Order: sequence, then C-alpha cells, then structure tokens
Amino acid sequence: MPQGEIRQRREVNLRVGAAVAEIEGLYAALLRTTQPRQRARLLTELARAGRRLTVLAALPPERLPPTPASGSRRRRRRMLAERGAAWVMDRFTGRGRG
Repeated sequence: MPQGEIRQRREVNLRVGAAVAEIEGLYAALLRTTQPRQRARLLTELARAGRRLTVLAALPPERLPPTPASGSRRRRRRMLAERGAAWVMDRFTGRGRG
C-alpha cells in the first residue's frame, strides 16, 4: 500500500475520531448545564458538529479505509459514529437519515 494512501486513511480516521470526541464533549456539557442561553449555544454547536461528522461519513468510498473485519474495534467505533451522527441530525435538525 502506497505511503500516501496510508497517510490519507489515517487522516480520515483522525478527523472522524475528533468529530466524535467533539460531539461527546458537547453532549456531556449539555447534560450538565441549566442556563438557558448556554443550553441554546451548546445545542447549536452540537448540531454543527453533527453536520461535520455527517459530511465526513459521506466521503466517497475511495477516501475511506476498507471495512475492517466484523466485530473489530474499528468497525464498532465507525458504526457508533454513524449512529451518533444520525441521532444528532435527527434530534437537533429533524433531518435524520431514513
């Protein structure tokens, strides 16, 4: 596998991981806040982070790493990221997938 392709796959994985971590952090902050203004701001940021994750998840197949063996940690994380992105989009914008 060419070095450039490995770097590209690693970059996509890191970006997806960062988007998921951002959503997790925003959601944790949202659960703990009681201030209406802060809640509204966090909801807005959470919706934006969900959109970014959705865009990353919709990358063309040639930009994504191959599907790992079923049951692998990487596959589970990817499935959870996709499910989380769909939930965020549905919950905060009313436009979830399917």
